[in-house]
Amino acid sequence: MKQVLDSVKGRIVLILLIFLSLSHLVGLWLYAQRSEAATTLLHDALLAERVAVISRLVEKTPPLDRRGLLNLVSGPLVRFSQPSEAALGEILPEGSRQHVFEHLLSVFLNRPTHDNIRIAYFASENNDGLTGLLAAVNGSAHAEIDHLPAKPLAEIHPIGAVATEIKLSDGTWLKAVSPLLSVQAFSPWKIGMPLAAMLASVLAVAAWVLHRWTQPLTYFASAAQRLGTDIHTPPLIEKGPLEVRTAARAFNLMQDRIRRLVQDRVAFAAAIAHDLGTPITRLHLRAEDISDASMREPILADLNQMRRMIKATLRFARLDFSAEAAEAVDVMSLVQRVCDDLIDVGDDVSVNGPPHVVIRTKPIALHRVMSNVIENAVKYGKCASVAVMTLNESIEISVDDTGPGIPETLQTEVFEPFRRLRQFGDDAVDGTGLGLTVARSLVRGLGGDITLRNRDAGGLNVTICLPNQKTMEPIAAL
Repeated sequence: MKQVLDSVKGRIVLILLIFLSLSHLVGLWLYAQRSEAATTLLHDALLAERVAVISRLVEKTPPLDRRGLLNLVSGPLVRFSQPSEAALGEILPEGSRQHVFEHLLSVFLNRPTHDNIRIAYFASENNDGLTGLLAAVNGSAHAEIDHLPAKPLAEIHPIGAVATEIKLSDGTWLKAVSPLLSVQAFSPWKIGMPLAAMLASVLAVAAWVLHRWTQPLTYFASAAQRLGTDIHTPPLIEKGPLEVRTAARAFNLMQDRIRRLVQDRVAFAAAIAHDLGTPITRLHLRAEDISDASMREPILADLNQMRRMIKATLRFARLDFSAEAAEAVDVMSLVQRVCDDLIDVGDDVSVNGPPHVVIRTKPIALHRVMSNVIENAVKYGKCASVAVMTLNESIEISVDDTGPGIPETLQTEVFEPFRRLRQFGDDAVDGTGLGLTVARSLVRGLGGDITLRNRDAGGLNVTICLPNQKTMEPIAAL
């Protein structure tokens, strides 16, 4: 879940879902408020019209017959009676539902004022036996009650009761008591199902659209990663929206400039090597004519060292220019071959690891890395113990020796070109100072890294970490 929310697509989808849910709920609430106001007004108007009709009917009925008439017109939702005198006189809040009902009743009674109308409101728990619409339906003797929609009826419920007293033309009073009905605006079914359907559709559409829109970012990341290991990777296809085409074009231009920069660097190094080769050869020939051996030999050694440094520099400059293709490589087999070559010449080298470790990498580059590191361990540490370990997303190749090690303050500097530690005595080893530099450049070109540390038991440990990629995905079109 954390990984999903860490992506652009996950965050945008989450924001969409939150704000759409809020807007949906607010919209439902506003709709329910307006719908409830219209529903209650319609109910109260019908109730006022019924009370007005019954009051006119009672006025036309002889006093002795009125009780029987009121029993006939009374029901579960409205009950009529004739009190001896008015008992109500509550002051109604302005704008309340009871106050609006009072005005509606005056309209249907066709009276200019509502002075002869008395209204009182009772809470829902004081309904005096009045029932809701569903209870009235369930209490009916009708045999096919199940044909009526039970769920909508269950959502209609009384929120209180209103008692009305109307003074008739003969001075008597008519009393009507009725529940004030309302509709349940919200329920899990009303809110949950539409909201779930909307969010599911939004989630599907948003995920698809965002996947299409953000896919170029994945392609750019893949292209940048490949560019770090192979400057000859194919360019991105320049298609899609304007912003994507512009970014792809800029990336391709950058890749082309880097490629030309590396080519110029190699050409420059080759030119220097060529130009220096001739005078070094002349100096070498002239030095051989020196009769004094004590002077001739140091000069020839310096010239040979210069020649080796020029060749090593040219090879180092060509590292990034190599366009070697990646392929499936058995690392254990490759390391074993490097170690066997050294064992054949009498070096103390051992190998430990699983029978096979297959990854996708550049075999020539990896072979050169292992040769440089293991040969350094043999030259400077007298022996080399190589161990290969597989991790979840990488493999580690550890090379240990029993030499003097490298001070911690210098373990970073030894990777710099031509940086060599000072050696004393007869065990001093010739070199150019480019072995670890070349190894680190090649390892990073393979997508890994190389680190050094001194062993507790003495000697140096060199650890090479490489990505354990079984396959390499091609760069897709934008």
